Amino acid sequence: MALENKIEMVTDLVESVKNFFVDLFRPDMTLEKISDVVSPRLDDTIKKYEAQGLEYSAGKFSIKYGDAKHFQLAFEMYFRDAEGKWHKCANESELRDATLLEAGAWKTIQALKIITFPIEKPKAKGDEVLQKDKNLEEYRESLDAPADALDLEKPVEKTIDTEKK
Repeated sequence: MALENKIEMVTDLVESVKNFFVDLFRPDMTLEKISDVVSPRLDDTIKKYEAQGLEYSAGKFSIKYGDAKHFQLAFEMYFRDAEGKWHKCANESELRDATLLEAGAWKTIQALKIITFPIEKPKAKGDEVLQKDKNLEEYRESLDAPADALDLEKPVEKTIDTEKK
């Protein structure tokens, strides 16, 4: 691959992700709605760069707690060119107002601080690019526990049973 083409490809990679998060949100977004909106955009980005000769390897999409009133979105993806050199494609949004989120989604982000979805290359048309976050699944399972078994206002204490049976 000629040096000019590589420089152009990397520059294009950087430019294309600058506006990735623009106009992405509407009021009352849930974590599922965020995934539904972001997944096709990430898939398009993977396809675009694979069409230019890069091979997609791995990546992640994150929803992060920013501060008491804000959250932030970020992604990073890694591609390899024909010569084996790695190229990173990444972007981070400006802080977004938490009022864009549905109340339960905002509480989840506040509790977990960061929710990370691995980005996998779709194997077939219609496959989801974003995979499930294990911490999010565990958190949701804990919320299904009986109300008296979980108090979100108190820190969770772990105990170890050392008694032999």
